[in-house]
Amino acid sequence: MNKVKVSFDTWIQLLGMIGVLGGLIFVGLEMRQSQMIALAAQSQARASMLIERVGVYTEANLDFQSLLFESSYDTDLSRSEAAQRNTFHQSWFLFENDFEQYSLGLMSAETWNAKLNGINRLFNRCEARETYDVRVSTFSESFRRLLSTIPDECKTE
Repeated sequence: MNKVKVSFDTWIQLLGMIGVLGGLIFVGLEMRQSQMIALAAQSQARASMLIERVGVYTEANLDFQSLLFESSYDTDLSRSEAAQRNTFHQSWFLFENDFEQYSLGLMSAETWNAKLNGINRLFNRCEARETYDVRVSTFSESFRRLLSTIPDECKTE
């Protein structure tokens, strides 16, 4: 049996390569985390902009749904009914963003469970169902899948 002598330089080179490999793995993980944070920030910015936009409609005594989804400038809704419907839309924007944040791992399970209770409550407010019906096609597929698991207390059979 022959003993192979490995020089000190070879050991140093091996340790250096292991260090470089570890550094590359760390950089890759940091890039992935940065991408997730960027996606979350982008989602948050969109939601904030849309919530603000609906708020402007409310301040102007306009109904967001009538104008954007129904292309109707004439509505029979009172100011308070339009404001309530606008608030429902704002809530859907908020909850969809919350779902995205949770899906990216940026929200605790405890906070998400509280949000999920709010989603269940809004989904099962029968007077808010019309806003859900016009908005559901704009939700992400994964958010729609989540919503499809909620027992529907508004169905009439």
